[in-house]
Amino acid sequence: EEEKTEMNDKAVSAVILYLGDKMLREVARETSAVRMWKKLDSLYMTMSLAHRQCLKQ
Repeated sequence: EEEKTEMNDKAVSAVILYLGDKMLREVARETSAVRMWKKLDSLYMTMSLAHRQCLKQ
């Protein structure tokens, strides 16, 4: 269990290091790396759909 917690903490730290301020604000409340990834995935998928809609117009 302790090893999993340590791995999660390292993963969260790595994600935080590579995020810009805007995206960091979006995922700052998440405490697990998995939840961060899911949140980022949903944000980028939403952005992608919005971009596609703009291109169609």
